[in-house]
Formats: sequence, C-alpha cells, structure tokens
Amino acid sequence: MMEDEAHFALSRSQTVILVGAGHVHLYVAAHAEELVARGARVVLIDPGEFWYSGLATGMLGGMYESAEDRVDAQALAEAHGAEFIRDHVVAVDTAARRLRLAGGAELAYDYLSLNVGSVVNADRIAGAVDDPSVWAVKPISNLWKLREHLEARFRADETPRVAVVGGGPTGSEVAANLAALATRHHRKVKVTLLTFADRLIQQAPAGAARSLQRGLIRSGVEIRTRIRVVRRDGNSLIAEDGRRIPADLVVLATGLEAHPLVQTTGLPTRPTQGLRVASTLHSIAGERVFAGGDCAAVEGFDLPKLGVFGVRQAACIHANLLASLGRKPLVEYQPQKRFLAILNLGDGIALATWGPLWWCGRSSMWLKDFLDRRFLNCYRQPESPIRQHKKSPPTPCKSKSKERLQ
Repeated sequence: MMEDEAHFALSRSQTVILVGAGHVHLYVAAHAEELVARGARVVLIDPGEFWYSGLATGMLGGMYESAEDRVDAQALAEAHGAEFIRDHVVAVDTAARRLRLAGGAELAYDYLSLNVGSVVNADRIAGAVDDPSVWAVKPISNLWKLREHLEARFRADETPRVAVVGGGPTGSEVAANLAALATRHHRKVKVTLLTFADRLIQQAPAGAARSLQRGLIRSGVEIRTRIRVVRRDGNSLIAEDGRRIPADLVVLATGLEAHPLVQTTGLPTRPTQGLRVASTLHSIAGERVFAGGDCAAVEGFDLPKLGVFGVRQAACIHANLLASLGRKPLVEYQPQKRFLAILNLGDGIALATWGPLWWCGRSSMWLKDFLDRRFLNCYRQPESPIRQHKKSPPTPCKSKSKERLQ
C-alpha cells in the first residue's frame, strides 16, 4: 500500500468534533471537505448562530442590524460536508473520548476541538447574577437584546440611567455606543463608565486613552476611575468604599474568563484563562483535544481575549487536524507580536491602535467597517472562503514542524 493510501486508511473511520462556532471553527467548517476527503466525519456543535464581536458594539449603537452581525454556522458547515448539531456540550470525558449534550445525547470522538469562547463572571458583583436589569456583554446576542430593550423604553418615553462596569476596550465601546443609540432616538441618557483602574484601556498608548476619554466626554458619557463595584442594590451600584452610583440598567464589561466547559475536561487549565495548550494548540496532556480562541491558554504566552488571535489560530488548528488524521508532524502556532485594534466610538469615528501607534477619526471607522464586513462575507458565501484563503493563505503557523507523540 502506498504511503498516502495508508494515511487515508488510518483516518477513514475517524470522527472530528468541533465544539462551538467561534472564529476558529468558522474557518475549520469552511474547510471541512478537506477533512472529509481524508475519511473523517466532521461534526460542528453549537446552540445557535455565530455572532461577530467586531460589529457587536456598532450593532448596539444602531449602526448595524442583527442580521449584519450573524453567520449561519449550520449552512456553512453543511455546505462543506460537515454535520451540524444545534445543542451545547455540558460535559467532556476525555478518558472515554465522549461528549454529553444538554439534550441528553452522547457522542464519541477521535479528535476534539474546543472553541467555546469566554464569559463574564457576574459573581464578582453581589446581587448581579439574578438581576434582570444587569446585562453581560457575553454572549454577544445580549447586546442586541439590550438594544431592543432600550428602544422599547425610548418609545415609552423613558430614559433609564445606564452604568457600564469595565474600562477596557469593550466597556469603552459599549459606553460610546449606548450614547450613540440614545442620540439616534433623540434621547438623552445618563451613561456612566466605571473602572477600578486609573485610566481607560490600560494596554493602549496613553495618548490613545486620552483621546478616547475626550471622545466619550463629548458624547456625554461620565467616566469614573478608581472605583471598584462590589454590589447591586436596587437601582444602584455600591462601590467597595461605600459610594453609591445610581443605575437603572447595568452592563458588565469586566474581564472575560474562559468558558467553564473547559473545566469539565479534566485536562490542565490555567485559572480563568482556559485549557492549557502547547504551541501546536492541543492540550499539554495529549494530542486528541485542541482548543483555540478565548478558551485556550497557550503555553508561554498571556494573550488577551481578542478575536484577532482566534483568527490566526484557525488555520493552525485546521492544519493540525489534517496532520493528526494522516499521522503527520504538527505545525506550531506563533502569535502575532502586534495587532490592529479598532474601537467603534459610535459617532462615525473610531480609535485604532497598532503597538505604540494610534490614530482616531473617520478613516479608522471606514477601515474597521471594511475589515469586519470582509471577514463576515467570507463565511456568508459558502463557496468563497476556501478559494479566498487559497489565494491569500493565512500565516499563523511556523514552518517548523513538531514530531508527534506516540
């Protein structure tokens, strides 16, 4: 038997299960026929559609409609030879290589990839978890529901006071777009942005943070720094020092944590950061389980939970699933040292940062809109992603390979 035929025979009965329709698995689903051609059964499991983080805050602010922010993951997967199960995984037994779904079904796998994203830990604020007036920024669909809720209140001639907890990129964008939504509806809404830090977007250049603060203040957002929120009490938030902040609605945009599903695997994890994966993006405890995006903690790196890293990891996981099916050496993922981040400020301008460089204006918003729409359009046209990526292949992996463990 020839070597290629032997590899095909090895993989003929293999099952590859993709859990979660995130940035990584959109790419893998769009290339599923390459796995199927190796004889694999490919299954994507997700409870709903893919909501794109890049347009999410603009959707909240009224710049985009919900349909513009979503991708039909089932249509994408099935167009490329994969199966789709609309459910979510509640437990993973890595010893038996089985998954249990919320609907009660169990599935066996040969290779598993996790791309289940991150969550906001509302437990950090007492009384927030069960309060219907408290909204978390994850899942992203919450931002669409929050917009609908606010628009209904605007129609009822109500102007609720809104507090946004978290002064990072997401919290800043949310505050700006809440103000923008109110402006679109000719309403004045009190928006307060709260952060325990001494300034906004701490990882960005100081000049960019000052520019952002000026823009938010122009939009009517009140910014309060060095304040740690610990409790929700009626229509107020209570700070650690006892200060009371009036808020009819609260949006939690505090630090993201890896989805709790990774804890059920029994594999090594990094607290709040995710499944510990090697440079080849499989668990450090074995090569049967891969992870990418916000639920993965890559050894040797402390990566922020941003979609740009999941996009870069996607082709690497896809390549290594192919290599695993063929018993070939795996390739290594190399995170980008610098990345472009663009914040939508809700008023037609955006703040872009690239390492120590930054610029703010309408050109930044144009670039963000162009890049976000281009990304989504790849996956809305089931036949286009493969052709596009073949013409301009991503470069997430080092050419250096790593020998497989036996």
